[in-house]
Amino acid sequence: MSRAENEAYWGSTDTAPSALDNFFDEDCEVGWTGNLSEFHFSKGKPPQPPNLRGGVEGGGGGGGSITDNITVRSASDWNIVDAEGTGNTSSSSSRVSGVGKAIGEKLDSWKPPSVSIKWNSSQGQGSSSCVQCISKDTEIQQLKKRLENSYSRYNLTLPPDDTVNRIILAQPYSLESYRSLEDKLALLDTALGTMDGSAVLATVLHLKNSVKKSIFTTEMQTRPQACNLYMNYLRKRHKYSEAIDFLSLLGKPEDAAILSYELALTGKTPEVKIKNMEKALDSHFTHSSLSMEAKQVKDHIKLIERQMAIDEADSKDFTNPMLMKYPRAASVTEKSLLTTLFYCCMYHWEAGEGHLGSPLALRKAFDINDRALLWTVLRGRARVNHWPLPSELDSWLGSKGLLGALGSLTSAFGGSGKILTTGIKATLPMDRVVHTLHGSGAPSNVLAVYIGLIDSVDMRLKLAVNYKCHQAVIDVHISQKDRTALEHYMKEIPAGSPEYLKAESALKTAKWKN
Repeated sequence: MSRAENEAYWGSTDTAPSALDNFFDEDCEVGWTGNLSEFHFSKGKPPQPPNLRGGVEGGGGGGGSITDNITVRSASDWNIVDAEGTGNTSSSSSRVSGVGKAIGEKLDSWKPPSVSIKWNSSQGQGSSSCVQCISKDTEIQQLKKRLENSYSRYNLTLPPDDTVNRIILAQPYSLESYRSLEDKLALLDTALGTMDGSAVLATVLHLKNSVKKSIFTTEMQTRPQACNLYMNYLRKRHKYSEAIDFLSLLGKPEDAAILSYELALTGKTPEVKIKNMEKALDSHFTHSSLSMEAKQVKDHIKLIERQMAIDEADSKDFTNPMLMKYPRAASVTEKSLLTTLFYCCMYHWEAGEGHLGSPLALRKAFDINDRALLWTVLRGRARVNHWPLPSELDSWLGSKGLLGALGSLTSAFGGSGKILTTGIKATLPMDRVVHTLHGSGAPSNVLAVYIGLIDSVDMRLKLAVNYKCHQAVIDVHISQKDRTALEHYMKEIPAGSPEYLKAESALKTAKWKN
């Protein structure tokens, strides 16, 4: 019998009994209790279809009906099955499993049309509806509607205003339908008009991912706001190489060079940073407009190399008294230029210019402005209780040698005359200098020298009285020829002190207004 004849035979209503409808209920289980020999056929003989119209009851012969060996149990029968003996279950499970699988597949192919009618909800109209079928139909309608909406979002091109509003309101949107360059640019311009960063960035990334790099660069050149937002996006995600290439394509070599310099400084060790900066010099600082920036990068490389040499020498130096008295708090490597100068003023103040740690050698090797130079020298020496006089600081502005020009202030403690100077006075605010020196513990005669450089008499008198600098107060009264004020102030000065003796001598020799 051919396959077509077999299917026609079992599909006929006369052959397929109505009892087979129960085989496909969801709450029932179909089991096989027949003999396995029914499914073994002799070689050369085609399999014969079982006779469903009659058979030997309980027999395993070929003449019995296949339905006689099929048991249908509903969910309510499980308790009875469990209560019965299960001694043959383990021994026959392996044999029945294969047969059960074959029977299930065969029954599915033999399912008569009457079974599929049960799943049609329209059959139950007017009498009793299938609740499960109705729920299935509802679910199918919902999925159909969802599929239609999804197709509309991804295949129908909405106006740019509508799509941008969806992005701003965090609603579902799609940019894949904007395929032409004109539509993409219109979408980008619409997003730029809203000044919303999320919308602009979404449209920029869509344009970048869907057009050539040359077209993307050309269009972005005419939209600086979009360029700035895109560059900020690349920076935050540490895509420095991509950002450098983008800036180079935009025709901004200065920005690309500065960004490459920032990328070079992300190295973990000084050696790696030096190597990265040298690469950046060769690749991004060759433009003629970057000569000044290239010099600064070269100076940075020289500074790190000098710092490494100073740190290595000082870590092995046990003869420097300043290093013994004031132990180093940290390594000077990878510190700023002014921090390095501060360090050298502390530990290598008297070193010659040939020494790498010499402050004067550092000042000549790098371009340091006068204000930063004097402030750093003054504070660095004050850190080790050495306060240079204004004349000594002036020598720094003229690049004079340290030896002989800069010395300890202890030799000048006995003098109290006013030092006439123009360099430091024109460079630093004297009131802040006095405040800094007083905070570092400078003696009163040092404060008097710097207070004397202040032009305002009222300010000099105020600072002198505030910091109890008797010598400065006496100098102010003598310069103003105010005998009464000097005599009154002498009552606050200890008798016999150098300041008291100076005031007493001035009362006898100076010319007074009153």
